[in-house]
Amino acid sequence: MLHPKAALIERVQAEGQPKPVFHTERSGPDHEPVFESEVSVDGAPVGRGQGGNKRDAERRAAEAALATLERETHAAAGVSPRDEPFDGPWPMVPEVLAVSLQVANTRVPAELRGDAALEAVQAFALRLYKGVLEEVGEVVEDELEEEEDAA
Repeated sequence: MLHPKAALIERVQAEGQPKPVFHTERSGPDHEPVFESEVSVDGAPVGRGQGGNKRDAERRAAEAALATLERETHAAAGVSPRDEPFDGPWPMVPEVLAVSLQVANTRVPAELRGDAALEAVQAFALRLYKGVLEEVGEVVEDELEEEEDAA
C-alpha cells in the first residue's frame, strides 16, 4: 500500500500543483518527544499531524491532507461524501476483483519493481474494487455494528 506521504505527493503533482511542504517541530522532554507536522500545498495548509517521531507526525499530516483534498474534490463536484466511510466487510466479487487487478497492473509505472510495484498495484486495485462496489451498492454493513446499534 502506498505510504500516505507518497500518495499525497503523487496526488498534488498529478493535479499540476507543486510538491507539498512539510514543516515539523519537536517539543517535549528528550525521553518523550512530541512532533507536530503541518503540510502545505502551494502555500496553503491542508493537514496537521502529531506523533512520537517525525515520520509518524508527517504521515498523520499527509493522511489529514489527503482527507481534506478529498472533501474539497467532493465539494467542488457537488457530491456529498458519506457521513462515515464504509470500512467493511467488503464482499468478495471475484470478477470485479480480477478486473481491478488487471487495470491496476496496467496503470502502475513500469519503472517500479519488487515490493514497490506490488504495493502500488495492491493500493490501486483496492481503490478500484471498493469504488466499483460502492457504486453498484454491493457493500454490506458489519452485522456486529448493526447489533450494537440495535442494543
